[in-house]
Amino acid sequence: MRKVVLASMNIVLMVAFIIVAKPVFAHRSGCHNLHTCPSDNKTYVCGDLGYPCDGSTSAEKISIKQISVPLVIEKAFLDTFGRKPTDFESAYWKNRFRNDKDGLYKIRRTMKWYESVGSFGPKVSVSVAKARLVKNMNSIFASVYGRQPSESENKYWLTRLIDKTTEETLVNTMQYHRVNNLVH
Repeated sequence: MRKVVLASMNIVLMVAFIIVAKPVFAHRSGCHNLHTCPSDNKTYVCGDLGYPCDGSTSAEKISIKQISVPLVIEKAFLDTFGRKPTDFESAYWKNRFRNDKDGLYKIRRTMKWYESVGSFGPKVSVSVAKARLVKNMNSIFASVYGRQPSESENKYWLTRLIDKTTEETLVNTMQYHRVNNLVH
């Protein structure tokens, strides 16, 4: 009697397993993290992160020559800093990847360090920063005042670039002048 009950229970359990269990076609592999194999559920395109579509399961085992640097850098930059890199930043990080940070882990670690000290990477010289402010002066002024500057206003704000060396400090100062009706 006991054998019959056990056999019956085994049959019931097997039938329940067959009915409840669904076939699983996806495989668990590092290739899905790197997008080096086709997506099982169409959530990414193989190779879209810059790695070759060859089923590799570890970024460390992929030759640097096989990696599409622009894609890898833009993804790492976006993940680290929360935005796409400027052309200048992109060129800087691509160069770092190719020359001294020959792997994704190294470049991510370096980006994280820069992020921790409040930088996006490349240092911009004071002369380059000033040239950018001069070039963008009219659009910066227009963003604060809602109009283009007069000739005297333009000359005044160009002289302020001596002590206002970033766009943020320039905008803050312009806003202060606008709110307090300081005319130049």
